This record gives sequence, structure tokens and C-alpha cells, in this order.
Amino acid sequence: MRVPFRFVMPALLALAACGSDGKGTVRVTAYGESFIEEGIPAEEVVDGWAVTFSRFEVAVRDVVVAGARVSVPDAIELTTPSSGEGHELGTVLVPAGEYREAGFTVARVEVEGMAEKGDEAKAFSWVLDAPTHYAECDTTTVVPDGGTATFQITVHADHLFYDSLVAEEPELRFQTLADADTDEDGEITEAELAVTDIGAYDPGSEGGIDTLWEWLVAQSRTLGHVDGEGHCRTSAED
Repeated sequence: MRVPFRFVMPALLALAACGSDGKGTVRVTAYGESFIEEGIPAEEVVDGWAVTFSRFEVAVRDVVVAGARVSVPDAIELTTPSSGEGHELGTVLVPAGEYREAGFTVARVEVEGMAEKGDEAKAFSWVLDAPTHYAECDTTTVVPDGGTATFQITVHADHLFYDSLVAEEPELRFQTLADADTDEDGEITEAELAVTDIGAYDPGSEGGIDTLWEWLVAQSRTLGHVDGEGHCRTSAED
């Protein structure tokens, strides 16, 4: 029996909508959480400084999720409010399933902002050019058949102000950085940090960290996480 065309087309459309090819979409986002979008409040910092960012631009590359490379912009600005959603970097279509292998590189971080305590204020503008690859990330991306999963690169800005590279619960401090403004012009520069000893900061067994600038560069290699608090194995890139 011949089936009328008007009945065939709806049936074909229904099959396509069900994702019968067994594929789904991975949506990759970058999110700086409230510490970047709104600032780090003074009560989070042991020496009472509050930090706000006017710019927090992150260059991300080599994003691989579910075995597929994701095309992403050259850089993303994380201070723009996102209502907790983060900023989309790109999408990729992959076979439906569960994936535990993911990786990405944070190639560069550019930050500008202000720290304030009482009537004191210190501005900063730093380019942290320390490419770091993140792999074997502690997360599972579940891609539904015909649906969308989100893989989030989470950037923890507060790590820049940690007082240890090895402590399980480091504290946030800013006074040491503020004191590096030796000409007292209200701006903490790379040149000033590059000639200031790290003082009581704890690098553990990490060698080659003698100045505050080297300290910031080392901490910049710890900013990347996945899906909130998920950790990754890190390695320096050229």
C-alpha cells in the first residue's frame, strides 16, 4: 500500500529529532566565578584587603573533550557578568556517552584591578605569560543522545593571592604585594615585584621562585580547574 507523503514527512522529522544517529553536543564554557565577576571581599583575605578586577582576560587553546578538539576564541574576558553560566567558548558534536579524558591549555592571563583596605588603594596590571597545559582532569562529561553536555573551564582568581604553593588550605594575603609598591605611587608593577623577595610565602620544593613576580607566575599555573572544583594534572609549556 502506498503511504501518502503527508504522513511520511512528519515521521521522518520525528526520527531526526530523537537523535537516532547516537550523537550529542559538548558545549565548552569558561567561568571566573564571583571572585572575578564581583571581586574578592575583604573577609576572604586574612590581612583585610578587598580585590576587584576590571579585566581578567584568559587565552585558552588546545581544548579537547570527548576525544574531539574544540575550536575556541583567542581569548575570553571573564569579568563580564554571566549570571553563573560562564561564557561559551565553542561546541562540538561527538558520539553520545561518558567521557573522562579532557584537556586544555591556558596560554596567557592578563589581569587589571584594584585592591583596597581602609583609605589605601593599590592598582595592578599584570600579564602572566606562562602557558600551562591541564590534562587528566577530574570530571566526567556525560553526552546524551541528541542532547547537550557542558564542560566548564573554571578559573580560580584567588589562587593568585595564596600564600603557599603546597599547603592543603593556603590563606589569601595581599599585604606582601602591596608593600612591593616601593615608590608609593599606588600601582604595583612587574618591575617592582621582580626585585622584591617572596618573604614568608611558601614555595615548597618548587625551585626558581625567589621574587614576587616569579611567585605570581607560579601561582598563575594553578588557576585552571574544571566544572567548579575539579583538578587536573598540570605541565608547563613553552
